[in-house]
Amino acid sequence: MTCGDGIGFSATLFTPSDETDTVSTAAALTVTRTHRRRPAMIKKVLTWLGIAFLIFFIAFNPNSAASVFESLGGTIADIARGFGTFFTNLVA
Repeated sequence: MTCGDGIGFSATLFTPSDETDTVSTAAALTVTRTHRRRPAMIKKVLTWLGIAFLIFFIAFNPNSAASVFESLGGTIADIARGFGTFFTNLVA
């Protein structure tokens, strides 16, 4: 914009659409922040529910729990042995 005397200056005009854009941008940021927190909250809740179930399972069914953990341990040991055999045969 130029003044009548030839002195130049710039002015920012405020229009109602600018206000709407600002509000919608702020709302979008709020929604984005809330949306990002949901998976973390769901993960936290599911983790605590899993821990609670594990404690409940061990407390009220200790023999079955021991059997399940023994089976899982055996499976993990078998996998480790398989990897060990693979790398031994690979190097030899």
